[in-house]
Amino acid sequence: MKKSMRLSFKDTRLLLIFSGVITLLVAVMFYIEFETDRPWKGIQRDFVELDETMTEAALAKAKSLPDGSEKDAEIAKLEKRAGLLSAATPTIRQTWLTQFNTADRCMTCHLGIELPRFADSEQPFTTHPGDHIKPNRHGTDAFGCVICHEGQPVGLTVDEAHGHIHHNWMTPLLTGKQSESSCEACHAMSSKIAKDAVMTDAPSFTKGRSLYLGTNCLGCHVADGYKRDAGIGPILTAVATKSDPSWAQTWVKNPKDFLANTVMPDFELADDKIKAITAYLYSLSKPGTAASKARKQLDNNEAIARGEKNLTDLGCLGCHSVDGKDEGFGPDLSRVAEKTTPEWLYAWIEDPTKYWPETNMPKLRVPENEIQDLVAYLSTLQKKTAATEAQALTDPELIAQGKKLTAETGCTGCHNIGDFAIGYNAPPHDGIGQKRVDELVFGDTKIGHNLADWLALKVQNPRAFNTEDIPTLMPNFGLTKEESEDVLTFLLSIRNRNNIPEGFVKSLIDPTATSTIGARIIEESNCLGCHKIGDKGGTVGPDLSFQGERINPQWMTDFLMNPIKIRPEGIEPTRMPTFGFKTEEAEALTAYFADLSKVSYPYYQAEKKNLSAEDMEKAWKIYFQTFSCQSCHAWNTKGGIIGPDQSDLAKRLRAEWVKKYLENPQKFIADVQMPNFEMYPDELEVMTQLIMSFNEIPEAVWDAIKKRWDDELLAKQAAEMGSN
Repeated sequence: MKKSMRLSFKDTRLLLIFSGVITLLVAVMFYIEFETDRPWKGIQRDFVELDETMTEAALAKAKSLPDGSEKDAEIAKLEKRAGLLSAATPTIRQTWLTQFNTADRCMTCHLGIELPRFADSEQPFTTHPGDHIKPNRHGTDAFGCVICHEGQPVGLTVDEAHGHIHHNWMTPLLTGKQSESSCEACHAMSSKIAKDAVMTDAPSFTKGRSLYLGTNCLGCHVADGYKRDAGIGPILTAVATKSDPSWAQTWVKNPKDFLANTVMPDFELADDKIKAITAYLYSLSKPGTAASKARKQLDNNEAIARGEKNLTDLGCLGCHSVDGKDEGFGPDLSRVAEKTTPEWLYAWIEDPTKYWPETNMPKLRVPENEIQDLVAYLSTLQKKTAATEAQALTDPELIAQGKKLTAETGCTGCHNIGDFAIGYNAPPHDGIGQKRVDELVFGDTKIGHNLADWLALKVQNPRAFNTEDIPTLMPNFGLTKEESEDVLTFLLSIRNRNNIPEGFVKSLIDPTATSTIGARIIEESNCLGCHKIGDKGGTVGPDLSFQGERINPQWMTDFLMNPIKIRPEGIEPTRMPTFGFKTEEAEALTAYFADLSKVSYPYYQAEKKNLSAEDMEKAWKIYFQTFSCQSCHAWNTKGGIIGPDQSDLAKRLRAEWVKKYLENPQKFIADVQMPNFEMYPDELEVMTQLIMSFNEIPEAVWDAIKKRWDDELLAKQAAEMGSN
């Protein structure tokens, strides 16, 4: 027989007390929610009042319209809205974001974000700017507000919802530029994508990412999805062969005084520390022995003049400047003689990779006499003569101190130095966008105790957080306030977002796409310094906007790996340097241009048509007599010197492009010297076929054909002169 379970008097009393407390709490909650005047209720009443005013104004305007069905429909719509507004009662508006498994109550107060008529209203009623929240983009039914703007989605007061109270510091509200930091959660960007790549509708993030990568923050910090460049700063193991110690100390003390746009930051080191670091660096190598071939033309004014001309002819000014403005891809050369020795300059121009294997500087393929002329000219470029360091830097203790400082200061984050392994020496940036405030050191700063303010100041003035116990090692990059804000936006994007459903992840820029890979190589090689692509780039080399449509991909791949001069020296002195592209890089660039022109890749040359004897005769007459093509163009170096040699056009060009170009050269190059001959369709056809067969013609046959037409032309001219 089971024993019945009965509560004791004590248990019953406790249960009654507990039930009473629960009932009281529920009653209090209901009273607070429905009887007291909660802030959000006042906001909703203000919104209704504003909407009623706007509706009444719109209704008055509608009534003044001409009578008709359009007027009646508009009045009916507005009267219906007025009725709904008069009956409106405050209520919590909550969207359940199913995919993200979270609720969003932001629109309880932000009632006008989807309504264009509130564009001129102030917060919290203003319309959301841009078209970000359109249903086909980031509709509020799927994204709410919290997915992009963070904050506390169920909060119903300003401080709670915006995360401005102590226990909500993990996800404070992101407003303005900072809200762009959320874009990266769904639209990932990595170091496989060019530094200057643009993320649509996120200008601050785009600029911040470019600055972060461009100033080589990855030299010291690790960031998930991003990989440091192979060659950030030059190798310093042989610096004694390049520069004078006094120049090196001046450079470290204030790099931007020498090159305003240098990536090298200011480490704000005391003079004694700079001296010690210099002693260590110069202990790793010895000055080079003066080489007669490097100094042979130094005092020769004619050589200096030739060197100045060569600097332009070789395309050096596509990357460098010599006007002191320091706006090029490479450093400004207006003070290069203060920095480098003639011997180093000679060796560098001859083959930059011998000094720095990862350099972006291509090999110019210039003969010894041209290098000497260049060195002669460059050795004249200085504003002041660097004084040789009088005090010896050979003290072993000084060198040892310098070695220690070199490691501690973070020089190896960008430079390969001695036995030090190049690598990271600063805290990782993984998750920095959600770093806890209690992990931050604010020192004596007067900024708000939140992550955004801390990061903004850290980027603009790192030493502001210095304390005796925790010294700041991060150097000063000299960023403006606006640049610092953009870098802040990027840093806030580096946070662990594991709540993004797979279906919401969408690459705006595919890192594996041909266009992306090619764009990155073009950026790293500074192709735009010399060439124009679209509406960007220089004019040192030919326009590449239609390169994919023009060039046979196989020829272009071979050319990129082993460039040759195509255009005559007298017309186009600039020559393409050797960048040392690997096969896969050259193929990626070729595919990039084909993709840009929306043409086939790989390309299969159309089967060549064999011209009839009659058409061949017509083609030769057009070439040698009608338009006298040989006057400007050469074949196997024989002929004119104005246009490119035509002997290998069948290998170099796409046949369909040759035909389009002959039809209208100015369509591709507005100022091209090639005239528009206004050929008839049949002439275009036979000329295209003739040109695309040039590589198959034996030299003896070409000479015989040319002589025949030359003789015929001379005979014709003689006959005309005789008749006169």
